[in-house]
Amino acid sequence: MERADIEPSPAKAGAASPSLIAWLRGPAGSSPHATLVDALEAAAEADAELLTLHLKAEPEALPARLLRDRAARWASRLMEAGVERGEPVPLLLPTGSEFITAFFGVLWCGAVPVPLSSPMTFGGVDRYLANLARVVADSGAKRMVLTPRMAEAAATHAELSAQLEVMLLPGDADGSAMAKPAKVRPEDTGLLQYTSGTTGDPKGARISHAALVANAYAIQQGLELGPEDVGVSWLPMFHDMGLIGVLLTAVCHPYPLHLLRPEAFVMRPGRWLDLMSEVGATLTAGPNFAYALCLSRARTKDDLDLSSLRRALNGSEPVHASTVRAFHAHYAEAQLGAHVSLPVYGMAEATLAITFPDVGAPMRTLTLDRQALELRGEVRMHVEGERTEAVSVGRPVTGAEVRVRRADLELAQVDQVGEIEVGGASLMDGYHGRAEATAEVLVEGWLRTGDLGFVHEGELYVVGRKKEVVIKGGRNIYPYDVERVACDLTQTSAAAFGRYNADAGTDDLVLVVETRSLEPEARAELEKQVRGDILATLGVKVDEVHLWPIGALPRTTSGKVRRGACAATLAEREAAEPIQSEPT
Repeated sequence: MERADIEPSPAKAGAASPSLIAWLRGPAGSSPHATLVDALEAAAEADAELLTLHLKAEPEALPARLLRDRAARWASRLMEAGVERGEPVPLLLPTGSEFITAFFGVLWCGAVPVPLSSPMTFGGVDRYLANLARVVADSGAKRMVLTPRMAEAAATHAELSAQLEVMLLPGDADGSAMAKPAKVRPEDTGLLQYTSGTTGDPKGARISHAALVANAYAIQQGLELGPEDVGVSWLPMFHDMGLIGVLLTAVCHPYPLHLLRPEAFVMRPGRWLDLMSEVGATLTAGPNFAYALCLSRARTKDDLDLSSLRRALNGSEPVHASTVRAFHAHYAEAQLGAHVSLPVYGMAEATLAITFPDVGAPMRTLTLDRQALELRGEVRMHVEGERTEAVSVGRPVTGAEVRVRRADLELAQVDQVGEIEVGGASLMDGYHGRAEATAEVLVEGWLRTGDLGFVHEGELYVVGRKKEVVIKGGRNIYPYDVERVACDLTQTSAAAFGRYNADAGTDDLVLVVETRSLEPEARAELEKQVRGDILATLGVKVDEVHLWPIGALPRTTSGKVRRGACAATLAEREAAEPIQSEPT
């Protein structure tokens, strides 16, 4: 991918020189496909090998021609059930051939797939069904494809059973005739993606076919992806990183792709690495926590060989440089290349990919003056005193633009923190049925991401979220920094957030840490160490530390810790039975 340049936009009178404005533009280019239906037809005509699913004892092949034929049968069955063009069709199926063929079957008949997560993501079935009912109602869906177990549960839920006229099951399309593909236009909606963390107020991002194929093309260009590549993924198909970054990119730009179920990775992280070794993977992807999990829990084969791996994308949550370094150091014996890790940035409202680093470049980090960053939003290279490390997520992908805007709505200069805004070919059309919410984030062709970052030497650095910044005593504290220190110590997961203290007139900094320890003395020592490390590293006093069991932190469909949900869960627990914590 060519280097993105600082955009020479006209400067206002008295404003900074255009070369100093934090505005980046990715390379130009366009997808060879107009729609996802066109892409699947082209892959089938090319007889692409496409997919191998490692879900059972024996791998299951799903070449492009078979996928097309099964999608055509699903389209016929869906139309028999009354599905019309443009109609949303939720899919509640695990990663597997049924999800993939049903997904493309919905597209094949001109309808809109709505991939949804399984109950295990949300905890209790009752809470999950209540949330599912809100999502289905928001989408306006009347017909749905789901597993028999979930169909039984949905039938007992008053709201869901009233909303859904038809519930289709895996295998229902077997024996159906193959329908001809609908004449889908690039501007038609190709996906309704409910964004990460959506619970009480669901928002579905409407992504057009044009945006989907544009983003898949941008990913292909950014990775220099070719048919000789081999991919391995365990990422959920109901989340944008797994669905678009892995599956749809492989269909639009065919290369052999091997898939595991997310549950298989969680139960045995080493299986991910073993499969890469077995098939000679060149590409993989995962959130930062996945690489950290491999450090703490992966048990791999003695002859593990990662020498073929050339790109391991790290995204969907803040990238910790310490995790990347530790991962490379740990698997150096498995011949993992020195510059394989690729910190990337993206979000559902921009379809997925926004920025990628240059191909083959080492991870770039900056050691910054923490007080200047947190108190004044300034980027000052560290000399002495408190420091923080920021990781570059690269330059805009093909067809994308990125700029940074200050709190006063003026464009930021280089090395000045502000809200990241995104423009280009892959933006969503808006939130489904939410004109007001859409107007808040899509302004004059730019997506307001809510993420904070800055541009340095033509690359983007993400430093936090506007709404998740903890303001304690006038100081902006970025939760992921606090979490990074805790995670480096414990090798588990953590969530940091603010809780307003009316007596102090400012936020308390609250930290929840997962631990396997059950002994009171060990837990007390762990809490002491966490407080001490954060104070020593960040100069920040933690007001409350809570220790929860492994797996207790609420997460999004992509595996990111949901800080807001964590705060709500803590409040619920305290209301039911006050948790003993020792604020200091």
